[in-house]
Amino acid sequence: MERLEGRVGVIGDAHALDDRLERAVETLRAWGAQTLLQVGDIVDGPGDADRTVSLLEQADVVAIAGNHERWFLEGIGREKPDRTQNLNDAARAYLEALPTTRRFTTPLGGLLLCHGVGENDMDMLKSDTRGFALRAIEELWELIDDPDLQLMVAGHTHERMVRHFDGLTAINAGTLHDTGPGGIVGIDFDEAQLHCWDWAGDAFAVGAPLSLIRA
Repeated sequence: MERLEGRVGVIGDAHALDDRLERAVETLRAWGAQTLLQVGDIVDGPGDADRTVSLLEQADVVAIAGNHERWFLEGIGREKPDRTQNLNDAARAYLEALPTTRRFTTPLGGLLLCHGVGENDMDMLKSDTRGFALRAIEELWELIDDPDLQLMVAGHTHERMVRHFDGLTAINAGTLHDTGPGGIVGIDFDEAQLHCWDWAGDAFAVGAPLSLIRA
């Protein structure tokens, strides 16, 4: 498995917002991120999906597929607004080759990059998921019980979040779309902190950092 160290940037659900993705890459590189991760839902949005994919490739972003990539490739829900109708051959091949999860080693333990929770791209883990709804996310409890996994970096909910469980910290960068806050975060493995940026006007503004260590 590839090892992540130092500063790593995470880009939330992109939803074909190519201009914001370009700014996100520039912001995270300027912060000092050597590796960039992306949590899926690359297509289905108001921007240019072909250019969105091209930007990810050009910037060597390590991405995974979300439910919107699956739906696009299966032809599901194309009648809804802002759904990507077509992609050029190179972009389609890129989506077809994306895995649903990736694993890494880090100074804080094993890290899983996924979209929902684990292999389930539709699981909704939010900051206020409690009770039966939390117990029903079977994949989460499997990950919590995994001794080789300490961090999960995911998307799907469009909510920026750091949530600690016994043995697992769940991180969500949010989304580049207007339906959620944030969109990008930076993991500093040396400081064990999550640095945050919010989309403001036509640029990303720095927000308050969050601890990756349970208080």
